[in-house]
Amino acid sequence: MAKIYKWIKSVCTVLGAMLLIGTIAIVIVHLGSGSSVKIPKHSILTIDFSHNFSEQASNGLIDELLEHQGIRLTDLIKSIEMAATDKRIDGIVARLDVSDLELAQIQDVARAINYFRNSGKKAYVYSQGFGPFGQGNREYYLASFFDEIYMQPHTNIGLTGISIELPFARSLLDKIGVYPEFYTRYEYKTAMASFTDKYISDAYMSEMTRLGNSLMSEIRADIVNNRNLTENWENIINQAPLSSEQGKEMKLIDDILYLPELETKLKQNGVKNFIAVEDYATQIFSNEGNIPAVAVLNLNGIIDIGKTSTDFEGQMVIGSQSVLADLAEIEDIENLKALVIRIDSPGGSYNAADEIYFALNYLKNKKKIPIIVSQSGYAASGGYFISLAGDMIVAEPMTITGSIGVLGGKFVMQDLWKKFGINWTDVKIGENADILSVNKPFSNSEKQIFNASLDEVYKDFTEKVAANRKLTKNINEIARGRVWTGREALELGLVDKMGSLSTAIGEAKKKSGIKADDEFKIITYPREKSFSEKLRELVMQSNVDTVAVFAQSGVDIRYLKLFKRLQYDTVLLPFMLNI
Repeated sequence: MAKIYKWIKSVCTVLGAMLLIGTIAIVIVHLGSGSSVKIPKHSILTIDFSHNFSEQASNGLIDELLEHQGIRLTDLIKSIEMAATDKRIDGIVARLDVSDLELAQIQDVARAINYFRNSGKKAYVYSQGFGPFGQGNREYYLASFFDEIYMQPHTNIGLTGISIELPFARSLLDKIGVYPEFYTRYEYKTAMASFTDKYISDAYMSEMTRLGNSLMSEIRADIVNNRNLTENWENIINQAPLSSEQGKEMKLIDDILYLPELETKLKQNGVKNFIAVEDYATQIFSNEGNIPAVAVLNLNGIIDIGKTSTDFEGQMVIGSQSVLADLAEIEDIENLKALVIRIDSPGGSYNAADEIYFALNYLKNKKKIPIIVSQSGYAASGGYFISLAGDMIVAEPMTITGSIGVLGGKFVMQDLWKKFGINWTDVKIGENADILSVNKPFSNSEKQIFNASLDEVYKDFTEKVAANRKLTKNINEIARGRVWTGREALELGLVDKMGSLSTAIGEAKKKSGIKADDEFKIITYPREKSFSEKLRELVMQSNVDTVAVFAQSGVDIRYLKLFKRLQYDTVLLPFMLNI
């Protein structure tokens, strides 16, 4: 074992050195970046929605070196809003084929596009096809908010409606000897149903059908209104994928041409320059000086105890320890007037969410400032729990929120080990010392203990919801693990207002006494690390912190602990939402 560890250590050292050499080779490029681009008159702002517009910038150096680093979603929206009043910008032209923006994030961008158009400027969008022969609903939905839609000939509009694919692997687990022993509070908390059930339950089916219909209703209403459609909606989606020619006939698009032809057309209308939104975003500067400050804290990913990181699947993990460190910095901001929490999380560890919830309330009471929550694509389960600290919760109509419930358990490998001829011996000091062991199922007494823990968590969660949201109805009518869209949540009293991050910042100004015309500054957290800070961290880790090296590569082996964690309250939706 010592030899194996020594070999791993040597390999990681070599890898660290190679990464360092590669990093130094491109330092010069970074030193020359970041300067503002000159914007001449009669410019068009260009946006390529295939680029990455994440809620928060990656602070990993390897991510920065190996992946395309788009600007943050908030900077994209700020750029569009700023361009609306910028006399140098005449319009927007966007490229929109495939986008990884969530539906609620698209609604955020759409609000900015509407603001831009209301200034009297035009917004155009071009596509080589909405979705890969289908599943282009989200892309076309965003396109419908532009003044004019152009498509390349012989391409398709994948406005095919919504399908929700649900995998059920219980039969497979039975064959290999793995027993999923999970318990829920309650029937709508279905995140582990793919492992515990062979077929979909009635409750699960009704929940997914309602969710699909709610999302489709939002998409249909906006597209029909935006495009002034007279064609029957069901006729459109039941014929799709549609050719560009059919799309023009149905008035889904305005014309069919190639991109150079569109550029020529724009130039004939007086456009002289095309400015990429990534370059234009460098024009955004934070106000300095002792003026009122609004802090914006981004919470993006699965919630867990420890430090914020990226898991082995490339997903962000919100570490409660890192969040508390950010809140300590926010507390020291001079002239702090309000805090906006921007959350995009499907849930995670209940203990971590509770720790963040308490810290937010502590800061709010100590600094006497309002906290406004802006829910993005997801704010469910632990993500919704954190939202309860807000004086106001703002969501988009297609935000996925709620999932007030809890689940927990373990995968029992006992029969699998038998198939491989492996026998485990258990020596324990304490009756419940091996309660989370994957080598045996829960005993009757352990089931009672475990379920009592779930009952306690569910009681605490629902009581906090009822108290913070001042609900008078029976909490079980909206809890029990049910998932709601933002619009449904508004009707139920789980959120306060429909709107974007900009809406939330506006509400924060109002509640903190900052007047509409007053100068103020926005300070964003987590603070983006400088290139030199990222480089220094990589150098410090190169003396072979094996876990850190794997994490920097997008493989966080600590994430495997999730299989043995006591609280599984996440709403990581176990389905493929094709839209």
